[in-house]
Amino acid sequence: MERHEAIMTANHVRLRPILMTTISIIAGMLPIAFGKGAGAGSRASMAVTIIGGQVLCLLLTLLVTPVVYSYFDDLREWRPAQLFSWLRRPGKTPAPAPPPEPLG
Repeated sequence: MERHEAIMTANHVRLRPILMTTISIIAGMLPIAFGKGAGAGSRASMAVTIIGGQVLCLLLTLLVTPVVYSYFDDLREWRPAQLFSWLRRPGKTPAPAPPPEPLG
């Protein structure tokens, strides 16, 4: 399975339970966040913090984690010779880098 397809499949499988959990927590905290009455100020600040944390966790789980995984997967295939490949002239093709020698 290709990397992009694996990331999309994993996000599709994980989307429903993550969204259900996040929406239920946020829905439970909204009345507390908008509440009025004695002591509502301290409870409202706690509810707003929990809502913000849940939204942040949702974004980190569904967006940032796959992107970071993709970058680390690209880094695994990276070679130091590719770092300055953009500086080379398009007409000149350098000799390919020799394969790394096995350790041991």
